[in-house]
Amino acid sequence: MTMKLTRRRGIVALAVLVLVAAWAGISYATNTPPFKKPRGTIEASELCPSFGTSQEAADILNRILPYATSYRFPLEEGTPRGLDHQDVDYSTRCYVQGGGRLLTLRTYATGGESEKEWQQTVRDIVFSGPAEPFDAGRWAFTTSTRKAAAVYSACLSDPDTDLSTYIKLRDPAPADHLDDLRRLAEIAAEQAHEDARCTVPADTPKK
Repeated sequence: MTMKLTRRRGIVALAVLVLVAAWAGISYATNTPPFKKPRGTIEASELCPSFGTSQEAADILNRILPYATSYRFPLEEGTPRGLDHQDVDYSTRCYVQGGGRLLTLRTYATGGESEKEWQQTVRDIVFSGPAEPFDAGRWAFTTSTRKAAAVYSACLSDPDTDLSTYIKLRDPAPADHLDDLRRLAEIAAEQAHEDARCTVPADTPKK
């Protein structure tokens, strides 16, 4: 009787060990507690050119992007402005990857739009909510979903050319970091204004 009881206890103990080992393996493989891997960190030196090398931008990205074990910036796409002062073709496109595309940053040359027309153009691209203006460039807004922010900047007077910069997030920015999203768009717009060799202040009123 004692031998049978001992054997039964041994079988139970072995079954428990197998279950614990299986649970540990699944937890590790699926990155769930207690084996969840540390969150990745974005350094200023890793940013795409559209953010420059701004430590402030890197800090904001670390606050507003969703959890990922690592973040990556694929090679930036775009068309730099030519040396001829009449050449106004300018565009950039930057992405942040981390278990999927987490952020898109785009700037392109434009002009002749009213504020309402520009807002509608950007909202059609980012498929986000109503515009909520904030103070940056000539015009700026975030969307009510906290998934996009955009800045419209004056750039050249001859020929009359402006820049539209927008950030699109896969996931909404945390509610207490809306100002971070706005500031990130402003940093990108400021960098674009410099890279496009703009000659008028970004907040120059529309003629």
